[in-house]
Amino acid sequence: MKVMVLTPYLPHRRVGHGGGTAVRDLVTWLARKHEVMVLSLVRRGEENLLAEVEELGVRALGLPFLDQQSDGLSRIEFLSRRLAAFSRSLASGFPFYVEKYADANLARQITAAVRDFQPDAIQIEYLQMATYCRELRQQRDTSGQSAPRLILNSHELGSLPRERRAARADNPLSRWAALREAASWRRLQVAATSWADKTLCVTPEDHALYAAMGGQNLVTMPLGMDLSALEADWQPGTVDGRETHLFVGSFGHPPNVLAAEFLINQAWPKVAAERPEAHLVLAGRGSDEYLATQVPRAQWADRKVEALGFVDDLTPHFRNCRLFVAPLPEGGGIKIKILEAMARGVPVVTTPVGAEGISTAKDGTLTITACDESFAAAMLRDADDLPGCRGRAAAARQLMESHFSWDSITDRLTDLYGDFPQ
Repeated sequence: MKVMVLTPYLPHRRVGHGGGTAVRDLVTWLARKHEVMVLSLVRRGEENLLAEVEELGVRALGLPFLDQQSDGLSRIEFLSRRLAAFSRSLASGFPFYVEKYADANLARQITAAVRDFQPDAIQIEYLQMATYCRELRQQRDTSGQSAPRLILNSHELGSLPRERRAARADNPLSRWAALREAASWRRLQVAATSWADKTLCVTPEDHALYAAMGGQNLVTMPLGMDLSALEADWQPGTVDGRETHLFVGSFGHPPNVLAAEFLINQAWPKVAAERPEAHLVLAGRGSDEYLATQVPRAQWADRKVEALGFVDDLTPHFRNCRLFVAPLPEGGGIKIKILEAMARGVPVVTTPVGAEGISTAKDGTLTITACDESFAAAMLRDADDLPGCRGRAAAARQLMESHFSWDSITDRLTDLYGDFPQ
């Protein structure tokens, strides 16, 4: 079968965020079963990475996309496009974040690539790319053909984190702005399901919320992990006299910033006071710059915190950490960082938001607690209970193998791709 994957993020090795990593794994596994073409937006500096993506066994075509890094004449064009996106957002009622990805020139390039490749199915990643699903649906309907099958992978409901942000907001103006943005996402989300043959929800919770707001043709399909590439080899101990507690995430993503802020300013001081050898380690793109805004670098050692920035291989950091901690107060979708820790056999302390779509407290795989004073207490309790941590981590790895392997997920996707209307 010929499958095209349309994505806003080029799935190279240093993509640096959970969703991008998931798309890379998806492409890797699809290529083992189908003829695959990756059609991706490409930002400045990524042009030479297309060959790396093709090493996954796929064809790769880049679509130049102007972003904040644009300068010179490109900067003028970038600002002009963003102004046009703002106008479209006002007219359509869809989020500006979605409209900034919509571009007539990109649409023509996508149409040409589809005409050349002739895919049986197109999987469109992320709701911000949904307007291209609309274009492709219109073209297919005009042609009178049943192919290509259009699968829209939502990743997360854009309305959900905005609604959670509104619920947490103290400022009435901030609450109003978040609710207004959430409404625009709901409008887009419902419309998008009429353009796709199937819309994928990565958690059962997302599926239920999506259906309640009027979404149609929904399928629950989790994101996964490449379990063949990850060993459960947790070996907690001290390295250079330090017991590390690890948090990983892209710091361009607001929920990760909120989680880190909570850790640094509320939970971690209580943990460090009780465990003198403990150190908090932040890893991920932008983590070092972020931590420097919260704690002067000269004070990192005294505060028992550090940040590594982007790390090519997190294996030793996962292997030796005492706990993986993720006090996420908001967000949506499935959290790849949680899945990775579970796949690596590392005990996890997280919040109900972090565990969504993965596990519940009764499953005995994660320690789940609120993003409040109870989080530090849970960290201290688990840090003292290695046998209990080992039991939960083993159960978590088993859950990963039974529910979150890309091998089984891509088999299910193949069934969707072949499920053409009669």
